[in-house]
Parts: sequence; C-alpha cells; structure tokens
Amino acid sequence: MKAPEPYAVVARNIDPAADNRIHDDDVARRLGYEGALVPGVELFAYATSPLVARWGREWLSGGALGLRFRRPVYDGERIVVRAEPDGRAWPVTVSGPDGSVRATGSAHPPVARPSVDLHRYVDSPLPPALRPPVRAALPVGPLGSVTQAVSADDNAAYCAAIGEPLGLYREGVVHPGLLLRLVNTALMRNVELGPWIHTASSCRMLAVAPVSAPLTVHSIVTGRSARSGNEYVHYDALVLSGAAPVLEAAHSAIYSLAG
Repeated sequence: MKAPEPYAVVARNIDPAADNRIHDDDVARRLGYEGALVPGVELFAYATSPLVARWGREWLSGGALGLRFRRPVYDGERIVVRAEPDGRAWPVTVSGPDGSVRATGSAHPPVARPSVDLHRYVDSPLPPALRPPVRAALPVGPLGSVTQAVSADDNAAYCAAIGEPLGLYREGVVHPGLLLRLVNTALMRNVELGPWIHTASSCRMLAVAPVSAPLTVHSIVTGRSARSGNEYVHYDALVLSGAAPVLEAAHSAIYSLAG
C-alpha cells in the first residue's frame, strides 16, 4: 500500500496569549525550555495533513492517529511528518530541523462504520465560575461537558494559522485539530491550571464534522500518575457534532510540572 508523502511545514505557536502559559516565552524559559512550546494539538493537526491527503474524507470518518509528544517543538521550527506502511498500523514520526524525533505514534487507514461505546459518556455540568484547583478536582469519573460553536470563519482562520494546504477544509469540514483543541478545553474549563503540557493523544475519527453544527465534548478521567516529579492526568473524551460522534480520544497531560 502506498505511503502518504512526507509533509514538511513550519510549526507555529499560533496562540501565544493562550490561558496555558507554557505557550508564553518567558514562562516556558523559567521552566527550563528554550521558549514557548508549540501545542501538541497543533502537532496532531500537522500530522493529519498527509493522512488526509492520502485517504481523503474517508480518513476523517474512520481513520485513527495516536501521537506521543517526546521532545518540544518551538515556534518557527521546520518539522517533517512521515508515515510508513507496516501491516495495519502505520508508524508515524514528527522530526525537527536537526533530524531529531519530536513525536512518535501510529496511524490507521479508514475502516467502515467505526463503533464507539456511547454509554460511557454522559452530559455532566461544569463547575461554577470559580474553578477548583487541579490537585483537588481530578477524581476518576466524568468531567463537565463543554459545547462550542465553530464557524466557517473560525475554521478558515485555524487552517490559515497552521498553514493547512488541503482544500477539503474550505468545503465546510471542521479541521480535526479544532476537534482535539476542544478536548483540551474540557480540562481547562473544569479545573484551575497553571502551565501544563499535553503529552499524548490516541484518536479515532468517527465522522466528518460540518461547520454548521455545534461541537460538544464529554470526558471521563480514567486515572492519574506521576513520573520524574511530574503529575499526569489521563482522560477519555468523545466529541459530538450536533448528536453525531466525530472523534474519540484517549488524552494525557502533565498538569503539575516538576519543580
């Protein structure tokens, strides 16, 4: 089976004023990084481009992509996404300009009629305006659900910001990067966070999301862990376009950084 063509793009920190201050140069440098980190959701978005170029809309309705973000990517770095056939799973790498691997994972070609256990995901209320601190508010169980509209202008602005070359997203299709951004939003709307880092996502694409429908995300905290002084949260999320499931993700993030 023919592999997708390698995809080269200049990575951008498209929202340096984001609530997550790990995307601010000064804050990131105080934490030991060279500068603000390019968000993992944008690295995921870049990685989808060669897959959609290879399989088209069908990949958005039944493909899969999992990535683990292993080393930082900084604003202005040229990255290259490669996916190579290896049986059912296609190993994926995201490499920096020095050739170092920044993210690894695997992609899957589209399958017909992907299934999802909808009963796992429930509509839950968000906390009050004063969100609880993260350390006290991440028990295993549902997070509050979030609904958000994505207009055609929002979608076009996002595609322009990440340099997305595919015309498909100018035809009323929400970019999968925006769907995964909503999964991040679920965490940020439920707890008060300091600087935090998205470390991994394993996503199944379930259907094309049209810009005409509101997006809702239901999430479930599945556990917490610690490594090298960092504290992690792991949660599953289902994104709906109207009433239709469009993306399911297993998501991990460092919510408390060492030191």
